[in-house]
Amino acid sequence: MVGRRGFLGRALILAVLGAARRAWAQGAPFLRFYSLPSPVVVPLDDMRTRWRARLFVADAVTLDTAAMPNQPIRITGMVVRTGPAGDNPPDRFQAVCLRCPHEGCDIEFLDDAAKLPPDVVTEIGHPVTGPVYVCPCHNSTFTVETGERLAGPAPRGLYRFRVTNVTASAVEIGEVEEDLLLFV
Repeated sequence: MVGRRGFLGRALILAVLGAARRAWAQGAPFLRFYSLPSPVVVPLDDMRTRWRARLFVADAVTLDTAAMPNQPIRITGMVVRTGPAGDNPPDRFQAVCLRCPHEGCDIEFLDDAAKLPPDVVTEIGHPVTGPVYVCPCHNSTFTVETGERLAGPAPRGLYRFRVTNVTASAVEIGEVEEDLLLFV
């Protein structure tokens, strides 16, 4: 039998471990990616200028450890050219899942930050000059460059895809953040 002190001690340890894990997950710059069964190909002609955004749909399979393991899923995403035109290394393109991590609403690409509601700008706490993603349900706001959370109730940034190759004619998206395949 566990006494009151033992119970409180264990509860405190679990709370500290839970907070540490959440802090690590929020701040960890390293994300684990999982290969898509086949890469998504977006024509490079559609991505010639900075801040050009294109929707795509990726086919994937949930992980063995997911609540519903090994299930085929379709994920709607958006790829954006974040760097200037010219040579085309993969890091000039960013791709994210268009589902808000808060409650699963579809997010929107807002190409003009001046269109942000004043209360969202106040919550962000600093001027926003470039495009952003906004969840219309609860105003969670995310950067286009990385998908990081700027404001709102979302517990984290957007789930990301990795641009794995850029050819003379196409942008190839070949990987998805592993956590998305767990929490679908």
